[in-house]
Amino acid sequence: MLHSRRNDLLHSSFSKTRDAPDFSNLAEYASTRAGGDIVLPLTTPMILPRGSLIHHLLRSGPQPGSPWAALGDDMRSQSCWLLGGKSGQLGVSLPRVVRINHVVVDHVVGDIITTPRQMILWGLVDGRENLALLHAFRAKSTGDMLDISEKRTFPAISGGFTFIPLSYFKYNIHAPNLTQTFPVFPFVLDSGMDFGVVVLEILGNWGGVSTCLYRF
Repeated sequence: MLHSRRNDLLHSSFSKTRDAPDFSNLAEYASTRAGGDIVLPLTTPMILPRGSLIHHLLRSGPQPGSPWAALGDDMRSQSCWLLGGKSGQLGVSLPRVVRINHVVVDHVVGDIITTPRQMILWGLVDGRENLALLHAFRAKSTGDMLDISEKRTFPAISGGFTFIPLSYFKYNIHAPNLTQTFPVFPFVLDSGMDFGVVVLEILGNWGGVSTCLYRF
């Protein structure tokens, strides 16, 4: 679940399982309750038998295992977006366009090896003004943007859209807090670009054969 301050600061939700910071002054944006939604064409497909009951349930809302679970409020064990591997991506539409400042990822106690490890947050660049800002930035860039996003310019599933990396980070399972905050790249903040669709791409986990994203 993503949040934003009143001045367009994008943030994610948090768990109070351990000493979580107080974000009560943040206005929610990407939770399903606040109007956020999954962008299926930008989300790793679920491989389920068509017509089955589980296929219907997992595609109809924040059921455990579905992408919508990562935008819900249920932090019980296994109430997560379940990936059948170590990598994948989650496309999220926000109820309005915001300027992104940082991102938070949540997990739960005891489910360690399925925890996402390396992640990239991507912003879908849309609109003439944002595209002009991106082209101006790329024209004067020295390659730093590619270096900090593993030399890539779009997520694995891009749909032909233009993207910019907003943050590259690693979730630390050894940290005292389960709620971990990661800043957006300074060049994104300086650019003035805003976003209505983001993609969280998971590049690996902590050793499991599957991956669980509890809340983003």
